[in-house]
Amino acid sequence: MTYPMPPRGPQRSPWASPAVIVAIVIGVLVLIGGVTGALVYANSHSDETASAGSSSESSSPKPAQSGSTVTVTQQPQQGPTAQDPIPTTAPPPTTSHSSPTVSGADWQGFSGSSARCNADDAAVFVGYTDRSQVVVCQVGSQVGRNYYKGSADGGSIEIGYPTRSGNTFTAVNGGTTYEVSTSALVITPAGDGPHVESMIQAWVD
Repeated sequence: MTYPMPPRGPQRSPWASPAVIVAIVIGVLVLIGGVTGALVYANSHSDETASAGSSSESSSPKPAQSGSTVTVTQQPQQGPTAQDPIPTTAPPPTTSHSSPTVSGADWQGFSGSSARCNADDAAVFVGYTDRSQVVVCQVGSQVGRNYYKGSADGGSIEIGYPTRSGNTFTAVNGGTTYEVSTSALVITPAGDGPHVESMIQAWVD
């Protein structure tokens, strides 16, 4: 005798198994984690690229656009180095004076005598006789402005502004006239005749 099989209940779906559900949940979590990581990596990479691009733009000069003004800053020039030549200052030009061709005299007159020009004045006439030494000096650089100086018998005289005619100079002191040339010294006191002294050596500029 055969007994009938008891009726079976509804069959359970294999997707309802706890192990399957756990696996699905784990798979979903892994998928979400992968997508999130990919997004984070993509964002960080794009930030690095943008930062590098802006850095390169700031470090490299931008080409000037049409109509824009470009200011160029010049570097300051360096001073001379040890190898550069040192500039030298030229010495001031020296003033040359004519040298008299008279024994014992230079461009200012007689050395050690009162017949010698003052300060840095130069002589325009130098001469001597057997008794007197005579010099006519120019005042500085004032051409034509002269003075007369003479020495004789231990005495001396200085007379301002003698007149000149050719190589002859005439100075007047009170009533006495002194006329000197390359040939003679003629002294004429007031109310007396001339006293003539022949020149031994004389020079005129």
